[in-house]
Amino acid sequence: MIKYLIPYLKKGKIGQYIVFEREIGENKAKYKSIDIIQNQTIKDALNKNGIENLYLHQAKAYRLLKNGENILITTPTASGKTLCYNLPILEDILENRAKALYLFPMKALGYDQKEKLLEIAKFIPDFKLNVQILDGDTSKVKRRRILSSEPDIIITNIDIVHYYLLPKMDEWYNFISNLKYIVIDELHVYRGVFGAHFKNIFDRLKRFIPDVQVIASSATVGNPLEFTNDLLNINFNHITESGAPTAKKYFLLINPEDIPPANIATYLIKTLIESGIKTLCFTKSRMQTESIYKSLINNKNIKKDSVSSYRAGFLPEERREIEKNFRDGNLKAVISTSAFELGIDIGGIDATILVGYPGSLMSLWQRAGRSGRHGNDSLIILIPTNDALDQYFVKYPEKLFNSSFEDAIIDKENELINKQHIFCAAYEKPISVQENYYFSNKKLISSMVENSELFYVEDKNSLITLKKFPHKEVDLRNSGHTYTITFNNKIIGTNSAKKAYTENYKGAIYLHRGETFIVDDIDHDKREIKVYPAKPNYYTRALIEKETDILETYSTKNYEKYTCKFVRLKVKEQLKGYEKIEENTGVKLGKVELEENPIYFETKGIVIEFNYNSETNLMGSIHALEHGLIAMIPLKILCDRNDIGGISYPEHPQTNKTSIFVYDGYPGGIGIANRIFNNIDTLLNLTLDNIKNCNCENGCPACIYSPKCGSGNYPLDKNGAIELLNFLLNKEVPYKKNRQKNIIKDDVIIFDIETKYSADDVGGWKNAHKMGIAILVAYSYKNNKYFIYDEKNISDFKSLLDKSKVIIGFNIINFDLKVLTPYIKFDFKETYILDILTEIKNITGRRFSLDNIASSTLNTKKSANGLQSIKWFKEGKIDKIIEYCKKDVDITKSIFEYGIKHKKIYCNLKDLKVEIPVNWDKYGWRD
Repeated sequence: MIKYLIPYLKKGKIGQYIVFEREIGENKAKYKSIDIIQNQTIKDALNKNGIENLYLHQAKAYRLLKNGENILITTPTASGKTLCYNLPILEDILENRAKALYLFPMKALGYDQKEKLLEIAKFIPDFKLNVQILDGDTSKVKRRRILSSEPDIIITNIDIVHYYLLPKMDEWYNFISNLKYIVIDELHVYRGVFGAHFKNIFDRLKRFIPDVQVIASSATVGNPLEFTNDLLNINFNHITESGAPTAKKYFLLINPEDIPPANIATYLIKTLIESGIKTLCFTKSRMQTESIYKSLINNKNIKKDSVSSYRAGFLPEERREIEKNFRDGNLKAVISTSAFELGIDIGGIDATILVGYPGSLMSLWQRAGRSGRHGNDSLIILIPTNDALDQYFVKYPEKLFNSSFEDAIIDKENELINKQHIFCAAYEKPISVQENYYFSNKKLISSMVENSELFYVEDKNSLITLKKFPHKEVDLRNSGHTYTITFNNKIIGTNSAKKAYTENYKGAIYLHRGETFIVDDIDHDKREIKVYPAKPNYYTRALIEKETDILETYSTKNYEKYTCKFVRLKVKEQLKGYEKIEENTGVKLGKVELEENPIYFETKGIVIEFNYNSETNLMGSIHALEHGLIAMIPLKILCDRNDIGGISYPEHPQTNKTSIFVYDGYPGGIGIANRIFNNIDTLLNLTLDNIKNCNCENGCPACIYSPKCGSGNYPLDKNGAIELLNFLLNKEVPYKKNRQKNIIKDDVIIFDIETKYSADDVGGWKNAHKMGIAILVAYSYKNNKYFIYDEKNISDFKSLLDKSKVIIGFNIINFDLKVLTPYIKFDFKETYILDILTEIKNITGRRFSLDNIASSTLNTKKSANGLQSIKWFKEGKIDKIIEYCKKDVDITKSIFEYGIKHKKIYCNLKDLKVEIPVNWDKYGWRD
């Protein structure tokens, strides 16, 4: 069926958008005889299950485990990894009543595993396998009953090990004392923050069972042994070669150009359902999942009960029902976030659609492997978004098949996390100064002793904590408390505190099971988010302001044109509002301002420092480089761009240089920044390659626009970023030849605008472009004169702009230039913009009025204010507006000249005159 569907798709509506296709050939099975199994009863049980031979990797795993080795299995998805360990473990239970602990990152995986174990065990005569599941839904009474039943295998998760097993080791004693095996499935999940916690919990568990045999299985990553050793600190035999057969897979890359990828996905799902092809569609966000689902159920040709969305935030009973219906064939298509990426048994799937590159080759092929599991041909369709990484693979599709997989990482040196777990370890059992755990954490433990956080027992040979149950203070996923999302007092979903801050603010759009809601109220005490149903034509995107302080420098690398430092940072992130974006076109409909309390955290990052003189817009150039760099990082490191933060400064107050910061977006760090630091030159070259080869003129989401930019992707200068990267990498700057001809940029101007309407008149500051120009006054240094424009002749101002190498003003980025946009279209890529207010905020972290700066620096004041000017406009007193506007330009000019001369200006804070250091010569205004 799949083979004949592809020509149909190529001739249909989307045929013109298919930019790459490939047939991935089948592989024949490689078998080993089942006779290697020592126990005849087990062999008979497998035969009754229809298993007559073992795949090559299954046989190898069996032999190694029987020899007492630890094994790591990284064969592809659907290669039969579970039998690698189930087989020898069942044999050992049958012969020796051995015990095994299975750890899975998702409940559904655990239930799948239990069914598979019991399916084999039921064919073993006179043998009753006792497999029990312990998870968050298991009551305390049932947990005690399970443990007292002497289970052979307990299937659980790392949360239970942390919160229940380790602190209550006396209840687990009978099971743990006989424990021979620990199985850790989906090992690649335990990276980043979660991985740092997992490592610590496993280290604590090994204190009680140091000789346990470990079986780990993982999706393919670039550094499997290094990552596993970082995580578990155990030597493994690595099994990579698979003996499992694979059927043909057909791969299509569909680049929709100006059509939203979600629309293409909707069309494809509808087509596949009509063709009888069971389909799983992956998206990159909850909102996109719900948007596609909503489009499908609104189609009269699609039965509502034949499709479903699936994502985190659904209630457990909802997820179980969807899984069952998909497995049983009642659902023909499911649209999911990454939640279905792991190996839950959902039956045979014929096609996998990926809306957007999932951020890593590991995830791409893990998701692709969900289809074609029963030996049938399958179809994989990747629909790139406008994201830079997606479009990188549109330009270089072969890299999807021949690039090495990304490295998985954790940060073993996250002291915030390590310290929490040392408290837990000392609570569970005194830490002996002779044990390995002590020596592995000696430096931090010594610090905790000095700070009276750990205490020696009388003989000075061991340490304890006086904390009462420190486990409850540990947040394994660093997500904060869970918030419930309610409508009419009924819970319809959940979200973590961390995500709720940027996703569920007041006014935010929330989608659930095809319905649209708007956040109405947030009760932080009750951790409740109230929503109401609505039918808006837009979605929302948070606007975040960030600031950084360098607390410590770990390492420095000096390159010819720049210095890169690996540093400890203090980061401030503050939600300042959100944008409303039209659902179908992506057009920005406006901004809504919010004043939320900021989030502060310490983390690890890198800072790229340099001195740079150019004719380009410096802020736009470094901002664009920052976006482009962050977009390329997942090519080398297994992470999501949402794990990474960034901010750029024309001059950072601590470095006194132009500085670009990129940092781990989690307290304490998660190991990404250190990898960036060690690969910075490679990543900068990838960034240059991607931006330079993008077909857009002035920048787009495929190169420098970021979907999570806190300032709404303003300002950005694509050509400036190319020139800057060429400079940093010591390459030629070819694009300079293409500058505007016959226009000599040799002027420096200062300007200010007075408007016809107030913010209240046009619906808020977000609509500054609607406020209209009453008067614009500009001062030209070249001509040494003031120019005055009204709305009728404002187009003449463009000739002055065209000849200006530097444009100066106070709050011009967030106000004056936005007021100007309906009148003049101007490309600022070859012009510096010095916004004095933005400079002050970058240095001090605060905003000060022009009046405050003028009175403190010049001992002078403004002659009026904006509202008075609007009143004069309504009264026809244009001369007064010109006089007032000219005075503001003159004040701004005097502040600028004072700063140039004295390298400082002043502000007033709580009746104190505070000095603000500035360096405005860097804008090249004298040249």
